[in-house]
Amino acid sequence: MTEPDARSRDVLEQVPEGVRDALGLRRARELTGGGTPARVYRCEDGDGDAVVVKVLRAGAGAVDGHDLGSFLRKPAQIARIHRELPALSPYYVPLVGHWQGPDWGAYAMPWIDGASPVTLLRDGDPGRQRFLAALRSVFGILGTHGYSASSVPAPPGHGLGTHAGRLARRLPLLTEHLGPLTDGTDLRVNGRPVPSAHELLRRTAAREDVLAALQPPRLYFPVHGDLNLGNLMLRAADAPGSRHGLDPDRQFTVVDPRGIDEHWDPVYDAAKALFSLTLFDAAMTGGFEIGRDATGGYDVRLRRPVPAHSAAAAEVPATLATVGFFRRLGHGDPLWLRRLLYAHAFHVLAEAACRLSDRTVRTFPGATGPAARRELALGLHLSGLLLLDDLLSGPAEPEADPAAHLACLATVHGPATACPLPG
Repeated sequence: MTEPDARSRDVLEQVPEGVRDALGLRRARELTGGGTPARVYRCEDGDGDAVVVKVLRAGAGAVDGHDLGSFLRKPAQIARIHRELPALSPYYVPLVGHWQGPDWGAYAMPWIDGASPVTLLRDGDPGRQRFLAALRSVFGILGTHGYSASSVPAPPGHGLGTHAGRLARRLPLLTEHLGPLTDGTDLRVNGRPVPSAHELLRRTAAREDVLAALQPPRLYFPVHGDLNLGNLMLRAADAPGSRHGLDPDRQFTVVDPRGIDEHWDPVYDAAKALFSLTLFDAAMTGGFEIGRDATGGYDVRLRRPVPAHSAAAAEVPATLATVGFFRRLGHGDPLWLRRLLYAHAFHVLAEAACRLSDRTVRTFPGATGPAARRELALGLHLSGLLLLDDLLSGPAEPEADPAAHLACLATVHGPATACPLPG
């Protein structure tokens, strides 16, 4: 989330009255830059403390995970972490309060003075080393004090349903907005033939080796479920605490879980972190350049690629493999690194529909509001097709060289002419 501009107007009236009264709020500024359909406000309470209030109102077109039901489970998941995982609790954002109306929900948490780990990547090679060290530390703590708390056998079909099933559920929304791109016709993307999402789903379900990779043997304590790197806030060791219970000796704080109450696959969280580096963060700030080439195919690339993010992304799988929890995971789950790459590809494809469900106002060159959301959805959809096709048609062990797999995102075909956005 981005710190509100000091010149932005007070929007306290947008915060539900019951929340304003309960917290004694005096002013509110809307935060921007996240990937949520909720409205997020930095508020000042009656004691002068900064609190963040998230408000989601029910609406049509909300995909699963962005719906009001999932949102209302977030406070319960946070409360469960603090109640059942005392060793992880100091690393997890505390709740200030939560509320529910007939068609809305809200919860509040302290303002965290911190920054995403990706900010470390601005400092060249030393920054990348610090970033990877931070990643090892964070996932080490989440594994030791969180995921490992309990586990259950994964039910049959869990992997296929979680990844391919989620995309299948979201395809109707993509079809509504992207039309022919999702009608089953094969495409050309960045100069290479790529099957449609429907065909890739069919091939996924027909491949025993892919089904084996997607299926985790066990599921673990639901620590998060949406762990993009923006949901990890690194804090200085001497950062001040607050009356809401933040521990000044803890160097990171986890925020904004998915809202799940059942055991989960930690590899899903790791894939979300990888997605932050490959596409999500850069796309949300700069969007995509999308064009049509002379053959009628599509060219897609990030408008503002961040080479430091791409370089770090290629090192994430090997880095996680050195973390105690994931190192032990490999003994009974030898295909987890392959599942990480598949989960990442499915995250990209599924996130395309999330961008259509998002109501955040964004502005890119030549596109704002709904047009900017369609640009993000189209760019992610085309990128996701590249990634999943590369896994299904490429080497049998893509985890042996993740950099080669992820390089399909950086391929530039061109020249291309600007592509009119659908809608």
